[in-house]
Amino acid sequence: MTRSLRAAVFALAFVGAAVAPATAQYSVGTGIEYQSYDFDAGLGADGASLFMIPVAARIPVSSVEGLMFDVYSAWAEGRVQTGDSVLKLSGPVDTGVRAQYQATPWALVTLGFNIPTGTAQHDSEEALVSSVMSTELFAFREATWGRGFAVTSSVAVARTFNGFGLGLAASYSLRGKFNPRTDVAGTPGDESSLEYQPGSERRMRLGVDRNFGNSTMTLGATFINYSDDKADDRNLFQAGNRFRLDGTYAFRMGGGVWTVYAADLIRQNGDLSLIVLDSQGDSVDVASADTPRQNLLIGGVTGHVALGGGFVFRPHVDAKIQSREASNGSTAGSGWLFGVGGDIPVRIYGHDLFPKARVLLGKMKDPNEESVSVFGLEFGGTMRFNF
Repeated sequence: MTRSLRAAVFALAFVGAAVAPATAQYSVGTGIEYQSYDFDAGLGADGASLFMIPVAARIPVSSVEGLMFDVYSAWAEGRVQTGDSVLKLSGPVDTGVRAQYQATPWALVTLGFNIPTGTAQHDSEEALVSSVMSTELFAFREATWGRGFAVTSSVAVARTFNGFGLGLAASYSLRGKFNPRTDVAGTPGDESSLEYQPGSERRMRLGVDRNFGNSTMTLGATFINYSDDKADDRNLFQAGNRFRLDGTYAFRMGGGVWTVYAADLIRQNGDLSLIVLDSQGDSVDVASADTPRQNLLIGGVTGHVALGGGFVFRPHVDAKIQSREASNGSTAGSGWLFGVGGDIPVRIYGHDLFPKARVLLGKMKDPNEESVSVFGLEFGGTMRFNF
């Protein structure tokens, strides 16, 4: 990243501090996150892990009522174990800067930027790590490290009608070009042979909620559409439309709030263009193939259990079921994952510490459609400082 771009990131991150009075309340969060999975033979890897040090800040602008800035970045290292080899992808990830403005009591306007502070160019080993980290069933917090520059704008409105809360939100994300590879056509270091243009993203969401005594039910539906990804101005991939249906039910029990939730993410087939090369490496044709359609069903419960002495345990139990089906009928990549764990919030001199841990068990189908056992661990801690 150029020095001028780094300066721009620094300026955006602290613009709220420059205009807000000294009495404004800021919060800064950091910590460590570790996710690890071990696989039985068949998935092409013996294990995968991710270690992250995230940093986030929330900066209110007291001189402009309703304006808030959020900044996020992280350092991450992903590893994939294949036999005696360990493949790694490490470094800073992209920086996200978001401004939120509560234009009216019922309208929220957001403008966000993805600043390319991370490494978007990967060699073949790093690309394999990124591919494993992108598996939706495992839900690694970071997958690519770098996605190029992007701008996302959104508007959300909410009103109350006959006891129901109704909300509607729309967003549009425009993404910039970048070169995703450090070597193209066998030429290491060639950074001009491939220009990748991710497709823009459009989202629409409708939500409704209703209070029932001391409980609240919320239902939502989201539609996601993408334009074509392009490589050197040629269509490369058309992601299928995505639909997300979700619901939560929050209620009081035992002196705390418990929440039951469920979501279903449906992804249609995508169209992948494959460039056919002759023996000299020249392009002679373009073939197309369908990517598998996918359904990811998620359900779980979180809660609040008093431990005494002012401490509470917040359990989290969830399950995921992923089904994938290719055009040839293959269901490779389908599987399920069950997780159990929680965290214990601790207050230290006005600041908040959240140590947490989880254990995960599941199975996933390999390319031969045989079930492979998966064992995972997640642990870490987040510290939030309030000023």
